[in-house]
Amino acid sequence: MYTSELKLEVRYYEQDSMAVVHHSNYIRYFECGRGQMMKELGMPMELCEAKGVMLPVVKIEIRYLKPSKLGDTLRVVTKFTNWPHAKIFIDHEIYNQREELVCTGKVVLGCIDSVSRRPIRVPQFMLDNLSPYYTEEEKQ
Repeated sequence: MYTSELKLEVRYYEQDSMAVVHHSNYIRYFECGRGQMMKELGMPMELCEAKGVMLPVVKIEIRYLKPSKLGDTLRVVTKFTNWPHAKIFIDHEIYNQREELVCTGKVVLGCIDSVSRRPIRVPQFMLDNLSPYYTEEEKQ
């Protein structure tokens, strides 16, 4: 399993009329965490797209636990959970500066060919980059 962390500051425009982070922004925070993790693993989105691979979100589960507010610093923890075959499973946790768990989520990404827009298996270059973080048993 690979884990990545990213810190973000809550910005004014992310608040709703109740002066807390609007629920839709947590999905954006997840995306920032995934983007950072993909870069760390040597497969940033621009490389995936250059290789003809698109990674659409096919499912999101999210659980809101505590509100975040302007001035909070959030730590987005992003993890590849299972060895990917046809889909990529990613877990997210968001903590505030007091290390309180604010939000959790699970995201499932599909893989599609950028020309045909048809589903494909996870490409070999991605599996090669992830391989050092999994045991042979986990890859089955």
